[in-house]
Amino acid sequence: ECKIILYNFEKLSGYKFSESCVQKLVSKFPDQIVGIKDSSYNLYEKLNIKNFAVFPGSESKLLNGLKLGCKGIITATTNVTGTLAREVYDSFLNNLPENSNQKLCDVRASFEKYNLISGLHTLMSQKNPIFENLLPPLKLLSEKEKHELLDNLKKFGFNLEALKAA
Repeated sequence: ECKIILYNFEKLSGYKFSESCVQKLVSKFPDQIVGIKDSSYNLYEKLNIKNFAVFPGSESKLLNGLKLGCKGIITATTNVTGTLAREVYDSFLNNLPENSNQKLCDVRASFEKYNLISGLHTLMSQKNPIFENLLPPLKLLSEKEKHELLDNLKKFGFNLEALKAA
């Protein structure tokens, strides 16, 4: 009865799904395996399976993924980029000019200079100290890195206070 979204993240799991593996799983379990989050980026441009959703794991892949038939993205940093990602998504669906994609990609690139989760927690801890809590081996960014991240985000007009739910 459950619905399963596969998680393709070789860096974390040590395994990278192949097209043929996903196709076999979906053909054997079409009612259970309904999608994949592709954080290894070897499938989102290739997989095209009926009634199967593909979600790249980065904001920088959103617009191209939508053009290829992906359903959206799944990524931790959408906790802070969700509003921008939603603008890109809605513009695409409504055939409107795309004005937010470059900013979305620039913001994502700012986080990619560091461990994504450490950068995300460092940013969020500016608003709520609960985000200072991380389990090892993760840690907050150094003071230098924190200032680099915050300065970079300001260059793109990224404002933590203005964030709202996507």
